[in-house]
Amino acid sequence: MSMAMLLACTVAKAQIRNLSLGYAPLGYNHVNISLDDEEYKYDYKSYWNANLGYERQFKGMVTLFELGYSKATFDKYDLDGKSEWFEPAQTADLTTMSFMAFAGKTINAQKRIQLPLYFGIGGDYIHGGPMHNLTFDFGLKARLKFYITDKIGIFGGATGRLGFGSKKASEDSKSSRYYTIGTTTWYVDAGLVFAI
Repeated sequence: MSMAMLLACTVAKAQIRNLSLGYAPLGYNHVNISLDDEEYKYDYKSYWNANLGYERQFKGMVTLFELGYSKATFDKYDLDGKSEWFEPAQTADLTTMSFMAFAGKTINAQKRIQLPLYFGIGGDYIHGGPMHNLTFDFGLKARLKFYITDKIGIFGGATGRLGFGSKKASEDSKSSRYYTIGTTTWYVDAGLVFAI
């Protein structure tokens, strides 16, 4: 027990700037498309994500810029209404590319064991089924990091995001009707951290 306490409090000096490589083998994606009395819900499973991040620490405060690529397998849909503009009954798998900018606080900053907590904004490009759209996202992330040396560490964590976007209802350039898109994404990931 005392060894664990000593390890948690040990200073790991070279952690002001970090690169992280992460992989999420487990997650979920839900997409909701609606306009007036139409509502189309899509669930995707077998989610995986790969991400690359750049983190900077400022005496406990932390920023993280992260690029992500993910894929998910179509699971089911719930279709309420009949669209004039597109075919809702689509079962293609989902691919997303994302950029998120996070800021937050690190508990036990610049020690061997750290717990950063982040809040972020960013965006997704969603492709698959009836979606070929951009969304604006809000996200929360938590990680538990352990530095094996001053420059190399491992982490495990969880991320949740809510996205908001729109889909033009008609190919007519004069049309002002848009579907509202809402997305929910969560995943757990693990990876490596390298101090630079």
